[in-house]
Amino acid sequence: MKGERMRQPSVEWSQTCDPVGHEAIATTPDVAPWGPVVLASTESRPGAKVLLAFRLLRALAWLDPRWSVPPDESALTIHKSALGGPCLFLRGERGPSLSFSHGEGRLWAAMSGAGKVGIDVAYPEEFTNCYPFARAFRAEELECARALCPGHIGRGAALVWSAKEASVKATGAGFNILDPLEVRVGNPSVTEQGILFEVSAGRRVSAWVRKEDHGWLSVAFA
Repeated sequence: MKGERMRQPSVEWSQTCDPVGHEAIATTPDVAPWGPVVLASTESRPGAKVLLAFRLLRALAWLDPRWSVPPDESALTIHKSALGGPCLFLRGERGPSLSFSHGEGRLWAAMSGAGKVGIDVAYPEEFTNCYPFARAFRAEELECARALCPGHIGRGAALVWSAKEASVKATGAGFNILDPLEVRVGNPSVTEQGILFEVSAGRRVSAWVRKEDHGWLSVAFA
C-alpha cells in the first residue's frame, strides 16, 4: 500500500428486473466462485424480511435451476442461528444462504444458492471524529481508507467497515466471537464494477463493495 497512488473508485451498479415480479433486483459481478448472488432492498417495515426473501428467491431460481419457488411467501420461515444470523427454511427444509442489513430506513438483503453470503451497508455519519477508530481498524486499514477516500476519513472508514461487517456475517461468527481488529481487510482491487477485498475473518472471505447513495454496500462470500 505504501508508496502506491490509488485512483478513486468509479463504481456503477446496474439493476435488473425480477423476472416474476418485475421489481428491481441486482446481481453481484462475477466474483462469487459458486454462482450468482442476488440482492435488493425495500422499505424497512414489519414483515419486510420474509417478503424481501421471497422476491430474492424468485430471482435466484430464475438464475439457478437448483432452486424452486413455492407458490407464495407463506412457505418461507426465517429463524435465527445460535449467533443471531438469519436461517431461511422452505417448507421446513434449509434454504439458500441469506443475510440482512438495515440502513437509513431501508432493509437490504442478499441471497446465494451455494456458499455463505453476508451483506452490510455503512454510512460516513457513523464514523465521526469521536469514533474510536483504533478499536475497529488496524493502521494499514486506516491507511487504505484514506487512500480510497482522500480527505474524508469517515467515508473511507465506512467503506472498510462494510467489508468487515459483511465478512463476519458471511462466516456466521459475527462480532459475537471475533473482535473487529481480528478481522483483517487486505489491499483493494478497484474496478469499474466495485472494489474487491480479500478479508481474513477466521477464514478467507471475499468482500465486494460498491457505492450506495452517500455510503457503501458490501456483499461478502465465504
